[in-house]
Amino acid sequence: MTKKIRILFAIGSLGGGGAERVLLDQLARLNRAKFAPLLYLVSHTGSLLAELPEDVPVFAFDSRHSAPRWNWPGRIHRQLVADMARVIREQQIDLVFDHTFHMTLIAGPATAVAKTKRISLVVCDPEKDLVSNESRFQFFKKRLLKKAYQTADVVLAVSEGVREATIASYDCDPASVRTMYNPINLERIDGYFNQGDLKLAPEQFHVVSCGRLHLQKGFSCLINAAEKLIYGKGLTNLRFHILGEGPCREELEREIQQKRLSDYVFLAGFQSNPFQYYREAQLFCLSSLYEGFGLVLAEAMACRIPVLATDCPSGPGEILANGEWGRLVSPGNVDALADQICNAVTHYENWKSIVPAARERIEKMFGYDSSMQKLENLFESIVEN
Repeated sequence: MTKKIRILFAIGSLGGGGAERVLLDQLARLNRAKFAPLLYLVSHTGSLLAELPEDVPVFAFDSRHSAPRWNWPGRIHRQLVADMARVIREQQIDLVFDHTFHMTLIAGPATAVAKTKRISLVVCDPEKDLVSNESRFQFFKKRLLKKAYQTADVVLAVSEGVREATIASYDCDPASVRTMYNPINLERIDGYFNQGDLKLAPEQFHVVSCGRLHLQKGFSCLINAAEKLIYGKGLTNLRFHILGEGPCREELEREIQQKRLSDYVFLAGFQSNPFQYYREAQLFCLSSLYEGFGLVLAEAMACRIPVLATDCPSGPGEILANGEWGRLVSPGNVDALADQICNAVTHYENWKSIVPAARERIEKMFGYDSSMQKLENLFESIVEN
């Protein structure tokens, strides 16, 4: 019997983000006849832990190591690198597949120590992602990331825009950086779509948005647009539902209260089934200042709801074919965002008319079967070379 390829997937935790969701789907769908998947976590936490396939062993740093009594810059990072290298050796890992730059910082040196092959996944514009998520030691972390990406066997980018930004930011060999779009789990989406007892008031026009409550997602712009529409244009039948959790919740709550929008804008928190909101709402809005891919946008299109998105340097424009399958506005442009939402309210039949074709585009471009086959072929080619 041919030996299975042992792949260590690596991510910080299993919170409810797009990167975590994609990793879970990859673990679930990986061909067990050829591959044996394992999972490395920094923190054994997250709302998606319950969905982890039962046959996937988990190695969580925080479950095996106590927080040090004394800490200094770099100590935890060195412990993480040593711990992952130990797991790689003990579990006889053939290939490490790290998701997000936080894990690349660990997997880069760990695979160098363990002399193991590696694929690093870049899920967002690396320059902006580093600046917005890391407040300390950015210079040193960028140097570490540059070395990690340059020494990876393959760097996977989730869009062409992210690929170009990765090459430019980290001076990578273009031949080693490939684009592989995030696959969309249509079977899961369709299964959840009709589940749940959510009923939104039919006499109102509901706008739904979904993502981590972080500055990156531009929810403050969406709240400002809501204020313009409700108090400036008198569209008091509008309701905005923002799904997700994150560090900006308190700030966004204050902004909603200060703008007198508590009856119109709702922070609905993390939703294990966001698709029932897509079923009930009239418009999906992605207000991000930057994206890598925009998984929630593609998922909304799969749910046959009209979409409006910001034209980030990467992601939404590629998904929407530069506006063919949904409307695009400039990131951070509150007036344009408000104008397009207003247009959706007044010309809704026009917006709905492209929904079937948008769903078809998602099926053709981002279906899981072809995406997983490409990924598995890549795994085999790297291990065999």
